[in-house]
Amino acid sequence: MSNNELYEHKRSDTVKWVISFFLILVLLVGMIGTWVFLLREDEGKTPPAEEQTEQAAVTDGEGNAMDADMVYPMPAKMSFNAQTFAQFGEPNAVTSEQSVDVRIQAYVTPDDAANKEVDFSVAWGNAPTHGSEPVTNYLTVTPDSDGSTMATVSCKKAFGDDTIIITVTTREGGYTATCTVTFTGIASGIEITSSTAAKKSTSERGTYYELGTSKTYTFNIGLTNAFDDVASDLTVTEIGGEGNMYFGSRYSNDGGYYNYQDVYQKSIGELADKFITSATISGTTLTVKTGSSVLENYYSEYAYDEYDYYYAKDAFLVELDDYWNIKGPSDTFYNDNSKYNAQNIGSCYFYVTVKDNVSGLSETVRLWLVSSVSGVSLSETELEF
Repeated sequence: MSNNELYEHKRSDTVKWVISFFLILVLLVGMIGTWVFLLREDEGKTPPAEEQTEQAAVTDGEGNAMDADMVYPMPAKMSFNAQTFAQFGEPNAVTSEQSVDVRIQAYVTPDDAANKEVDFSVAWGNAPTHGSEPVTNYLTVTPDSDGSTMATVSCKKAFGDDTIIITVTTREGGYTATCTVTFTGIASGIEITSSTAAKKSTSERGTYYELGTSKTYTFNIGLTNAFDDVASDLTVTEIGGEGNMYFGSRYSNDGGYYNYQDVYQKSIGELADKFITSATISGTTLTVKTGSSVLENYYSEYAYDEYDYYYAKDAFLVELDDYWNIKGPSDTFYNDNSKYNAQNIGSCYFYVTVKDNVSGLSETVRLWLVSSVSGVSLSETELEF
């Protein structure tokens, strides 16, 4: 191959590489442009909301939903709840043309019985509070036809804690089976209030209740819905605290000399049980008991060390004036952190969270402890007139 041919061959290869590189570059630019376009197209779009599961308006004794467009074997128990009438926007009942329905079927045995005709009836259960009213104002059972084993159960009103009994009776032999119907008022709102604790509010801490040390307070848990008919299963799910503060090992002697060591920051939620010692529920009453110390005076242990210094472990860092004269190799460090505590303690709080297991609603009440009066004393100085 001549030098000229070799040159032309190399030049041809170079041109091919240049063209290939250019095509790849164009392809990459196109891909990046498409990606940027798709990102911009998605900007401002609201992500799809998570699906929320609504509680069925009618359930059987096992808690299984009973839909209006299905036919179910007549259960031993059935329950309507407060969502029953929500679709109609009525607070306690529906109109004469409205009801919440579920279809049931009774089964006569044996399967080859010649006469399977039955009758359905409804009646109040034991000691009903609505017993002075006809039960059919609240619940009716309508068979598909005379003697049919299939019927429509229609709920028209909330009936509180009362029970309604559906009875099916065979026309031949008079055999019976029953279904107990209840109404569960599911709360749509929850609120915790107290008449024994002082309610306060600040921009830093928000709305909270001020509690004294070594005391017991009661709070009312108010559950509401549009029907004024609420069932509940209340539990305390958490006792905690919000905010981070500085603590350390504090040494002192009789001369008023203080020295902090091993300073660290900790969430006050880790210490919540020292200040909110108990939170229990009975019915709709929350009872809260408080500890003997406020956060500003907190320490976990107090003793003498081998040098006869008072030793307070996990002590809250407080700002000390020149009289107390904090000493040690890191004076600035201790002072800065004690100032942080003083500046930020106003946004800290303890809390108790309560949950209603029927509705799934929960509410948190914020709490803060202040020192309670523990006594009164008189001066030893005698007064003369």
